[in-house]
Amino acid sequence: MNLTSTEVALTSVAVAAFTGLSAYLSVKRDRRRVLYGQAVQEVLKWNEMVYRVRRRDPSEDRELIHAFHEIQESLSYYQAWIASESKYLDRSYLHLVKSIKADSKKPIQEAWTQVRQIPGAPLPGDVDPDPQKHVTVFMRDVRSHLAPWFWRRLALAYRNREVTR
Repeated sequence: MNLTSTEVALTSVAVAAFTGLSAYLSVKRDRRRVLYGQAVQEVLKWNEMVYRVRRRDPSEDRELIHAFHEIQESLSYYQAWIASESKYLDRSYLHLVKSIKADSKKPIQEAWTQVRQIPGAPLPGDVDPDPQKHVTVFMRDVRSHLAPWFWRRLALAYRNREVTR
């Protein structure tokens, strides 16, 4: 079977188009994966502030307040960026941020009222928020968002539909 030059050209174009599309989708997926990883890293900084406030020297209060503002700016930045990618993943990230903040609110408030003899030394009754369960839920949604199968994206949309949690 001999192929004509037109058939060879069309085959070459099809292979090149498929290769180009595959490369584009791979780069796009990797870029999103990095974005979502950085967004999680930023929200975990909020959780870390419990320990920073406990370890603080009272003369450093202004720096800590500034750190809270920087983290909030960063969270808003990632919220907007993720919202541009997917409204369903945006809702999932918003839920992650709200959950982390809710879990750490009381420990942060208590830490501000205490000046410890030894900075960072645990006191009886100290609560250490565990963000893992919230991160796990968000990462499940990230995997669904990045999955090539449409039913995973449908599950993401269902889990993050517009209802109050």
